[in-house]
Amino acid sequence: MRLAPVAALALSVAACTKPEAEPVKEARPETAPADGGGPLSAAGGAGPGVTRVTECPRTLGGAESQIDRVISKDCGPVTVVEDYRVDSGSLTLEAGATLQFKDGAALIVGGSDTAKLVIAGTPEEPVTLTSASDKAAGAWRGVELWDKAARSQIKGAVIEFAGTEERALLVAAAEVAFEGSTIREARGPAIRLEGAGSLAAFTGNTLRKLGSKAAIVAPPAAVVGIAGGNRYDGEAVIQVLGGDLGQATTWPNPGVPLRLNEEVRVDAVGPERAVLNLSPGTELRFGPDGRLSIGGSAHGGLVARGTADAPITFTAGDRRQAGGWGGLRIWARGEAELEHAAFEFGGGGEEGSAALAVEDGALSLREATFRSNKAGVVVRGNATLRAFADNRFAATARAVELPANLVGTLGEGNAFDSDGRIIVTPGAVTTNATWAAHGAPLELTGEVQVGAELTLEAGLRVLAGPEALLSFGGDAPGTLLARGTADAPIRFSATAGVWRGIKLYGKSLASTLQHVLLSQTGAEPAVWVDAPVELRLDNVTCSQCKAAVVGWQCGAVVSQSAVLATDGTPAIDAPPQGC
Repeated sequence: MRLAPVAALALSVAACTKPEAEPVKEARPETAPADGGGPLSAAGGAGPGVTRVTECPRTLGGAESQIDRVISKDCGPVTVVEDYRVDSGSLTLEAGATLQFKDGAALIVGGSDTAKLVIAGTPEEPVTLTSASDKAAGAWRGVELWDKAARSQIKGAVIEFAGTEERALLVAAAEVAFEGSTIREARGPAIRLEGAGSLAAFTGNTLRKLGSKAAIVAPPAAVVGIAGGNRYDGEAVIQVLGGDLGQATTWPNPGVPLRLNEEVRVDAVGPERAVLNLSPGTELRFGPDGRLSIGGSAHGGLVARGTADAPITFTAGDRRQAGGWGGLRIWARGEAELEHAAFEFGGGGEEGSAALAVEDGALSLREATFRSNKAGVVVRGNATLRAFADNRFAATARAVELPANLVGTLGEGNAFDSDGRIIVTPGAVTTNATWAAHGAPLELTGEVQVGAELTLEAGLRVLAGPEALLSFGGDAPGTLLARGTADAPIRFSATAGVWRGIKLYGKSLASTLQHVLLSQTGAEPAVWVDAPVELRLDNVTCSQCKAAVVGWQCGAVVSQSAVLATDGTPAIDAPPQGC
């Protein structure tokens, strides 16, 4: 189940380390409550027993608890001299307030006890968090919202010159609102979500002049909160970390590509199928080990319904050429419904990879485009094709590969380049089927055993490898109805050397070959009747065949009309001797 690596986006994604709990250090120089404080239940409060403080501090640092501190613009710039930890309380920064941080300092909220950060800036009077010294990226460490800082709010903030290689703002808290704010001149990504971190709102933000193409780094479950309507650097991406999606999730279109450098697995945790929904216009870019796997260990689903104007795109993140990334995988417990999706530069990695591989899973594919892939769609095992229609394959010679029993499920309207092929892997056809002429030849790679009625449509082209054989009635009743026309004959030819031809065995029912052109068959007659069964040939020609056009055993009933042996084919027929 692993795809081999391709090129990668250079980005450190080392996990942030949660601050260790430490004895509370009352960092209240000149800030002890002067208003008599007492229980508070306002939005920024943390419950009974917490003291409200509105006096302006000269400096901040150390650990502070049981305090609801409010800082207004009237305080002027307040200097954070060392890490400032807010626990069992809150910090509210009103419109126009400014915190300036000494080198290496950070604002840490909810690391060891329940706390909240409330930033309430406005477009006219933003709250500014900046460097107290050098105006250079990474001068201070940034803001950390840990798991006990749930429902913190950052609105109308400017965070500048902050961060590490991992982030300027860490969100490990649930339901954080980040709106109308700017992160700029950061050392690395602007925001990193981890653990249970999630965004309750994310709109109207600007993330620019960052030290990384990854503007946001997030686990799969947290992407749901990264909506559109934000502004980024020109080459920005949202980096999606590897991991599991165990519940129904919708990834919105954030307006910049989603970058997958690792495997994201969609597998249910509970009894309900986990389904990943992709929004129209979303672009997924895959790095060296990036992959999206559906239903590998539990029931999973993928729904990617784009539109003609806003397709969903699966593409390579770095090497923009055929094989630049591995591909999307649908496993035995997976289902995928894809419409107006585009796959490009896929099929890299291990032998048999494809832009879209279905390994025993279920697929519905409509109005999709495959361009510049080493292989387009590969279907294996006991997979199910629920729909396969109106798809376009360009610059993808190995367009489709599927078992013989699924060839008849290919729908109408699929289009292929002149060198496109539909590769048919060996196996049995056990239900009545029609092999239609799709504009690309069927390429048989081995024996296909037919125990049903198989109709070959006029105009069908079949390419056959050296081991290819089309056999009927071996284990179950089988019938061949090859119904070409004078204007659209059915053509069989070898991919290299010769192929093994068509055989009718004892359980075959009355079969017909009409307007069929055969070529390059081997040492046995091109059509061989191995039992006392019925066969009718009408306008059948064999060219460059090493044996007769048709041969049969005693008791077979073979009728012939306009059967020709051309280009070195030695005979029209080879009837039995001594019957």
